[in-house]
Amino acid sequence: MSIDDLCISKNAQFYKLNKSLSATSVRKAFRSLSEDRVGNYLFNIVRQQHTTITGNDATYSLVAYKVQAEPSFLSGSGVTEDKYAYLLLLECDDALVILKKYIDSPEKLFEKCIKEYEYDKFCHFFGSQHPEYERVAMKNMSISNAVIRSRSLEAKSLNGIIPTASSSRSIPTNFRMKIGTEVYTLTPSTSRVSHRDKKSSLDGLIDWAIETKNELNITTNASEFLNNFASPICLEDIIKSGHVVVGLFLDVSEIEEKVTTGTATLKTTDGTALTNIQIKKLFNQLRSPIRIINNEADFRWVKIPLSITCAKTVITVRSSLLSSIIVEDSTEEYTLTGYLNKEKTFSAIFDTPTYSYYSRSCFEDGSLLESIDYILNVFDDSFNFGSVASEKEKPHLNTLDRFPTSSLFRAVEDGYCQSYDITICDDMNDEWADHIAIKNNGAVSEIAFIHSKFVKKDTYGASAFHEVVAQALKNIGRTQADKKLFKTKYENEWDQCYESTQIPRVTGATNWSDLENALDNLNQNPNAIKKIVLATPFLRKSKLTSELRKISNPNYKCKPHYVQLIWLINTFVSSCREYGVQAHILCKP
Repeated sequence: MSIDDLCISKNAQFYKLNKSLSATSVRKAFRSLSEDRVGNYLFNIVRQQHTTITGNDATYSLVAYKVQAEPSFLSGSGVTEDKYAYLLLLECDDALVILKKYIDSPEKLFEKCIKEYEYDKFCHFFGSQHPEYERVAMKNMSISNAVIRSRSLEAKSLNGIIPTASSSRSIPTNFRMKIGTEVYTLTPSTSRVSHRDKKSSLDGLIDWAIETKNELNITTNASEFLNNFASPICLEDIIKSGHVVVGLFLDVSEIEEKVTTGTATLKTTDGTALTNIQIKKLFNQLRSPIRIINNEADFRWVKIPLSITCAKTVITVRSSLLSSIIVEDSTEEYTLTGYLNKEKTFSAIFDTPTYSYYSRSCFEDGSLLESIDYILNVFDDSFNFGSVASEKEKPHLNTLDRFPTSSLFRAVEDGYCQSYDITICDDMNDEWADHIAIKNNGAVSEIAFIHSKFVKKDTYGASAFHEVVAQALKNIGRTQADKKLFKTKYENEWDQCYESTQIPRVTGATNWSDLENALDNLNQNPNAIKKIVLATPFLRKSKLTSELRKISNPNYKCKPHYVQLIWLINTFVSSCREYGVQAHILCKP
């Protein structure tokens, strides 16, 4: 068997080569990777010089061997199958190109000699040649868990199809593009380029590798299509540019749900179980945004001893309190800090809203500051919330047939819902919204899902707003719900009174037939208007306008809660636009 027998697909990882690999390091890597080999090597070639027919020079190293493993569709069977693994390293001047099969992460063994290409180099690969993009997988850069985190779109040509309103808040993780008859697939996060072509010999692989690395070196941000997307940025680069983390939002909702449903318990390191009062207090504290000063939590805001460490790519949370609390579920035990640092279920904000950190990744939204006016136009201060003193004003008397006049629910019904034909109170249980309002008068068909949140004092912190936004986005798909789902809700809940009161859940419709007719008129109108409405009497539009205008100044060091607030607002508005739903936020003047 000789090197002339080599026949490999053009699918490789590309790295900058800071210095040539040594023969010793390659041999050491090959030994480490082939510990499980069976029999002799098929190839074990270290740093061999090669010149192609076209005159391209490269140094290649190749190892190939047999391994035995249980088939993927079996477990514990004792049955094994033969596989042949290979690793081909091509040193092409200033680049290292890695082609492999059945070998995991060999690049880690050479990390002292290599450096990743900039993410944009892969994103804009051959961008100046105006490629057609056939498929793109995207990750949402939102800081909320209530939105779709990732999605994939495919078409003959996506150019011009994807709206910039949604792409500007997404980062491409994988895409396939076509230039003439040539098709490439790129995965920037793993530095991978794949060329749909026939398999090649060593000569063909070296020629292709050099052509590809030359294109990576000269690539500029010329792709109009990919310029619409958000840009990833390294955490280290944000810190080096002088920006600092000023706020942290911890998401332990998954653990809270487990504890609430009884599938997990909380205890201290000495085995003492936390009381219900302690658990409630803990989760209330963890739901609040944590202000960060010099990488330490500010006790004036949240009484949790906590600090953070910013490495090159990730933020690590440290807390004596959270490390002393153990989560015990049916399968394992772990501390709260262990959970946060393993799952990275927290977001960090900086002293500028341009950047966002969530789940091991940092993003830059270059269009965010330009959308301030658009965001402000979502706020509607025309409704009077001045007399609102509670959300529902509980406890309710059995004889009550309307929500109290000083409650937010009553203000929404008497103010916002008065122009609608049918109003449904869906609060409690499996709620889609606090209120659902339907309008069918004249040529206008409209449905609004209204989510209300009351706070005693005006607040611009992220906690209260995050709660109502998360509830709204969790149910945004209900705006497209089938009529049968409405009927189920009607028969199970809506044809009854609200809890133990005499408050009817549905007004404007006396039976299912009335509601069904309204829904039919809505669904049969292709121009029907669908809205998500947030009733937030704890916000003042004048105050928001003043603060958000300041953020437009790139030199302004923004207050932590306003940074997170603008991210949440933008997440809400962008998600609504993707669903073809209008976004409205009711607030004080």
